Amino acid sequence: MKTDSFFYRFFLEFPEAFFALIGQRKWKGQGYKFTSVEVKDIDFRFDGVFVPSAKDALLYFVEAQFTKKRIFYPNFFAKIMNYLQKHKTTNDWRAIVFFPNHAADTGVHQHYREFFESGRLLRVYLTDLPEAELEKFPLNLLKIIIDSKQQVLVTAKKIIRQLPEQVHDKDQQELIHELLTNLLVSTLPLMSRKEIDKMFDLAAVKKSRFYREVAEEMRQELTPKLRQELTPKLRQELTPKLRQELTPKIAQEQARAIARTMLKKDFSLELIAEITGLSQREILTLRRKAK
Repeated sequence: MKTDSFFYRFFLEFPEAFFALIGQRKWKGQGYKFTSVEVKDIDFRFDGVFVPSAKDALLYFVEAQFTKKRIFYPNFFAKIMNYLQKHKTTNDWRAIVFFPNHAADTGVHQHYREFFESGRLLRVYLTDLPEAELEKFPLNLLKIIIDSKQQVLVTAKKIIRQLPEQVHDKDQQELIHELLTNLLVSTLPLMSRKEIDKMFDLAAVKKSRFYREVAEEMRQELTPKLRQELTPKLRQELTPKLRQELTPKIAQEQARAIARTMLKKDFSLELIAEITGLSQREILTLRRKAK
């Protein structure tokens, strides 16, 4: 995961983090839509733009710049000017750049010094943020980016350990697991995703929204077909005892049907087993029979 794509996902899910980083904690992202905007004429794309719904609110252009590039400011301001010309917005604007440290910044550019001096441009250096701020969720995720490689794993484990106390919503916990795993994969290229999952014991992620959504999609697709196997007349004649005996068999057949459909869509054995409850041996048997 590239740093700019991480920041896009990060601000998309946690807009309040953006306002905290620029010193405006009273804002929680209400009244703003965060989006990625492409400037087609010059083939540029913003890392993100906070577009306000109110006409008197500020428009924020957001970039995360983690490598030192001399052409960064000319490119950034060219995108902004092009956007303002194309969209004819009446909102005042600010440009926000996130750097990991001062060394990544090329400094005041002579052609754009008015933006630097007027406050139109705000530069945020993550290493300058107070330690107390970086201990709070969701800003603690940013420590993965600025920590040394030796410290990254310690920081990640601390975030995982504290997560249940700081975030009570299960879906949001799973989203953070996903963001954190993707960030670690890019930060620690020598470690595989499987090794990272195992290290943090992310078994709970197997019950994530993605897994549940896949399971629900399969069930919605297949349940009508399975119900057709019992004609209306037969369902009426079923005694409570017979219905009770038959229900587990129907559930087992439904699991097999889901597994067969997922095999056709090339899902992994691990995911199929997790969703259906079938053993990987049973799934392999189904795959052999389907050939």
